[in-house]
Amino acid sequence: MLFRHLSLFRCRQVSQKTKFALKIALPLLCLGITMQTSAVLLFHDDFEKDKIGEEPSKWEVGHDGNTVAQVVADPKKASNKVLLTADKASNASRHDVGGSIYVVGDAGWDDYVAEWDMMFPDDFYMGVVFRFQEGEKFYLSDRRQGGREYHFYKRQGGWAKIRDGMVENDPEVWYRAQLILSGDEFTFKLKERKDDTPFDKIDPTTEGQDGNFKTGKFGNYGLVYTDNIFIGDAVEDLVLPVEPQDKLSITWGAIKDTY
Repeated sequence: MLFRHLSLFRCRQVSQKTKFALKIALPLLCLGITMQTSAVLLFHDDFEKDKIGEEPSKWEVGHDGNTVAQVVADPKKASNKVLLTADKASNASRHDVGGSIYVVGDAGWDDYVAEWDMMFPDDFYMGVVFRFQEGEKFYLSDRRQGGREYHFYKRQGGWAKIRDGMVENDPEVWYRAQLILSGDEFTFKLKERKDDTPFDKIDPTTEGQDGNFKTGKFGNYGLVYTDNIFIGDAVEDLVLPVEPQDKLSITWGAIKDTY
């Protein structure tokens, strides 16, 4: 009988400990799941898994022209892989003179935040497209010659400027760019990649508004180097999990070496 009572007592102790542990573990588990599901990273690419000289594996041709995008060694750091968006000179790489446009994402993408590294090979017209639907329906964020003007355009059977913008920018310098889409409003910001100032402390380069295209894909335009691309529902989503089983996250700046 004594043994039986001791066994029951120990079982009750184990049961109480289990209940106590569950009371602690379950809320933490729910919190972890909530934190994970609330962050929506739509797209990321740093090209490190691609081979030099090949087309980027995560991208598709949105407009089929006569240029080919390929993964290359970073001109500033040969051990790093980046995307060069065309294999011809700048003046032959824009889609309106026959170049291709490579895009990522879903045709239903509407509002999001995109951040990426970008370097201009020379002083020419180049940038990114967004809400891309096809070769004659998209928006363009585009630098102009001279290293100061940076505009928003709409392509719809021809070019229509949406808004002028200004920011100092030079060829052969790595920049970090941010594009925010919110309804019919677009905001573009640019800073040198070595600048640690948060984007919310950076003045907008270009701010525009247009309601023609509500959804579409994201892509590159003309000849430009690009790397470390993150696209998410919000700035807080532009992170990667350290490991699939780990709930900790790191931002783009910790993914690859800074310069």
